[in-house]
Amino acid sequence: MRLFRLLAVAGLLMVSGLADTGSGTAHAASMETFRQGGWNGHAYTDDNSGLFNTCVASANYRSGISLYVQVDTGYNWAIGFSAPHWNMKVGADIPLQYRIDRGAWQQGVAKATSTNLARMQMPQDGYIITRFRRGRTLYVHDGSYNYEFRLTGTSRLMARMAKCVERNSARFGAAPAMNAGAATSGGLGSAPPAQAASPASPAADAQLAVEATQALFNLMGGAGLSGLKLLPDGQREEDLNGLHAVAADEARTVVAHIFAPGSYSSEQELMSLVVADSQQSCTDGSFSSGSEKITEGGKEIYTSYADCETGDHELIERVAIIKRKAGGVFIYGVADTYVGEGGGAPISPPELTDPDFYASAAEAAE
Repeated sequence: MRLFRLLAVAGLLMVSGLADTGSGTAHAASMETFRQGGWNGHAYTDDNSGLFNTCVASANYRSGISLYVQVDTGYNWAIGFSAPHWNMKVGADIPLQYRIDRGAWQQGVAKATSTNLARMQMPQDGYIITRFRRGRTLYVHDGSYNYEFRLTGTSRLMARMAKCVERNSARFGAAPAMNAGAATSGGLGSAPPAQAASPASPAADAQLAVEATQALFNLMGGAGLSGLKLLPDGQREEDLNGLHAVAADEARTVVAHIFAPGSYSSEQELMSLVVADSQQSCTDGSFSSGSEKITEGGKEIYTSYADCETGDHELIERVAIIKRKAGGVFIYGVADTYVGEGGGAPISPPELTDPDFYASAAEAAE
């Protein structure tokens, strides 16, 4: 498939699919337009009720591809693709795989809402939302073809989409958010509004970054780690962009990130995604991993390790997830690189034992 569609037509088709809940097809009217970077956005109301129901933004690509992002009144979100030469069967399900940067491949199903437009409901967990907002590239595979979408400006876009929902809900009143049962007839589906997480604003994200940076310094001080340089976004390896705080040297990388309340399902799910990411990155080596829940300093800590060994190169990643007093969780990670003589000058980080790492992580946010 190749993807392209004029915004005015595709946006309306997309919204029409959302509004069809099985009791008849509602019509949508565009009540606001906005531009955020390379994204063109519209806010839509239902012509029948006059209530606001969704915001849709699109970006066109030189390859002839357009990507759509959609957020409804419950902050459920979806992405969509279209192309004028497609001839899909309306209502057909299209199994897809997708990942952001070097993250683990995720499974999804897009639905053809017209002959040349497909929409895929996205999960609410904060792991995927964070990667989408901060990632560089979205990769999609439909079983036959691969597609790449540069995620330029998605952090500000998602904040603008949240503002679009808030402002138009107050102006026109909010139509009911689509529930999971409506997904088969065009609804976004996902969690009910009370469980849905609004995309964080840049100010809120900056505040979390400050808190995470202080926690990272506390972790390094408690563990006796020195010589690491704090790295801002844009000066990191691609898959580290978007994390709240990162420090590194040649042999060791230490990270701290905060998931706010409502932005993830459970600590276990976050840990499984972290380990899956590590396994996906270990494409040519031998891989081993493990996880457990421990108690340190009176706190429950979800821990994991992942070991990828390729020739004379070994990468060991350790992660600790700890509840945050203000709600949500801290995720701390340490990635150690070892290179033997065959790779040139040997590389080996100073020793950091598991007990020292976990004890320092437990005290870092105090």
